[in-house]
Amino acid sequence: MNVPDSFLESLRQQVDIVEVVSEYVQLRKNGRSLTGLCPFHNERTPSFSVSPERQMYHCFGCGAGGTVFRFIMDIEGLPFAEAVAYLAERQGIALPAHFGVGRTASNPKLERFREAHALAAKVFNHILMNTDAGVQALNYLLSRGISRTTIMSYQLGFAPKPGNVLIPFLKRKGFSESELLECGLAVELGSAVTDRFRGRVMIPIADRKGRVVAFGGRAMDEGVKPKYLNSPEYELFHKSQLLFHYHLARKAIRKEKQALLLEGYMDVIAVQQAGIEHGVATLGTSLTEEQAHLLKADCDKVVIAYDGDQAGRKATVRAIDILEGVGISPLVLRIPDGMDPDEYIRANGATAFARLLNRNTLSVVQFLLDELRQGAQLVSAVGRTEFVRQALRILAERATPVEQEYELRNLSQEFNLSVETLKEELRTFSKQSRRRTFGRETSGSKTVAQPLARADQQASIRLLQAVLFSREAAEYLMEKGLTELAEPVQTALLSNLYAWRLENPDGSPSAFVDQLEDESLAHFASSLFFYEVPEFSTALLDDYLRALELHRLEQLHRSLLRQWIEAEAGGDEERSTEIKLQVEQIQDQIATLKQPRAIHAE
Repeated sequence: MNVPDSFLESLRQQVDIVEVVSEYVQLRKNGRSLTGLCPFHNERTPSFSVSPERQMYHCFGCGAGGTVFRFIMDIEGLPFAEAVAYLAERQGIALPAHFGVGRTASNPKLERFREAHALAAKVFNHILMNTDAGVQALNYLLSRGISRTTIMSYQLGFAPKPGNVLIPFLKRKGFSESELLECGLAVELGSAVTDRFRGRVMIPIADRKGRVVAFGGRAMDEGVKPKYLNSPEYELFHKSQLLFHYHLARKAIRKEKQALLLEGYMDVIAVQQAGIEHGVATLGTSLTEEQAHLLKADCDKVVIAYDGDQAGRKATVRAIDILEGVGISPLVLRIPDGMDPDEYIRANGATAFARLLNRNTLSVVQFLLDELRQGAQLVSAVGRTEFVRQALRILAERATPVEQEYELRNLSQEFNLSVETLKEELRTFSKQSRRRTFGRETSGSKTVAQPLARADQQASIRLLQAVLFSREAAEYLMEKGLTELAEPVQTALLSNLYAWRLENPDGSPSAFVDQLEDESLAHFASSLFFYEVPEFSTALLDDYLRALELHRLEQLHRSLLRQWIEAEAGGDEERSTEIKLQVEQIQDQIATLKQPRAIHAE
């Protein structure tokens, strides 16, 4: 990549890693660093750290780490050159002349797919807003209370029923039939290749950067199945990994500190038009863990506002488990009369929905008790008893002490049972719940104690830090002939550090991490920034060197003792005497190394 090191260093200093990482990970202050859940592996206990002071990140769970360049490379799947270009554009910094020479090009096939979808969105929108073919669809949207401004904002469109509109247009723009088939805009019908979407209102689906990568199409004619048809999955479109309106809602989600999770495209459009900006929707499927992780990066609470019918309530139960699984606290919006948000807004207005959102939001416990009540047979004594027992089980497994106290009083009044009787039964369920969960904790949800590093390993870490952060220390250790550390990966990193120091005596430690081609070494090097860095005096460096030598001699001493025992047992007196002398010499050296530092300085 032909880009001056000075430009990289300047860009590195102007980009705040905390701001960049915060767009993907919800961070909290923890001492001098910020911590959050790692975006590169699933976890419930934060092990991901970002250092504002050193402008580095590192995950102590999976080992991922590096500078802001490495973060963008890992999170966006970009090569180094493209990560640099991405960050420069983000900061409004012009790239150096000839930057593109030698730069790894973006995938041209995927760029073609994006271009085809962008053109398709414009074609569909033009047909809807400016042609006779789109009049019926336009009237339909207007009748649902969707304004022309909203239509243009979402780039809504219409695909006419004859399937010979989009594909001929895109072919004239240079796209081949094979490309359009592969990205889902075209479909084969017999021997003909035609438009996939026909007779449908078209809703563009964007990726996290706001680029159109797919469509959702709503059938205009009654009885047409499916009512909603999504683009098929391909390289740029995986339904389980995207949320509708996510790229536009992120700012509001972060501001509100919660997201509104909806079931359909029209629900999102309706609530957004009602002035509620933090709504997103799944793409015709149940909420997935990947989608939950997207939300977790921006908030800790999600209000689930699915349809109020039976299917919507079942989907809500599934979504609760998914959200809680990634550490999000779910709430549930209860919409009256089995209505969906779009229907409620059309019937009652935007103000009424906003009021509903403020007043009818239930906790998970309240929702599950309400759901339990829907199917309970409260007219019979057996049904009432079973309802109470199941309600107590929910309280034991999910409720906080305050929720338990509140709901126990409600149950007591409703079923004429004493609070003490209910509490006694609740304790039984609580014990059962604890027994079921005991021993099922994993390293993802519970901090696992790590064994203490050996003295030689700790010394090796310090010596690597010395070479990385201090030119003088690096020169001193090279003069001392230090070439091997406690672990092979440490020795490999030391070799790379020496080579870099010789070429860049005053180089930036961050620049060293960026130039490492070996990803595992780059990740390991990033961890060095998250240990306290001492003042490296020659006396302190000698202590670390002595710790390494002491460990080497102790290992040799143990090996010689085993050989001595074997020689004695075999009756080899000459060999035994020879090893005994070696053991005594090693013991003297170990004793000398264990003496206080002042003696070594004499």
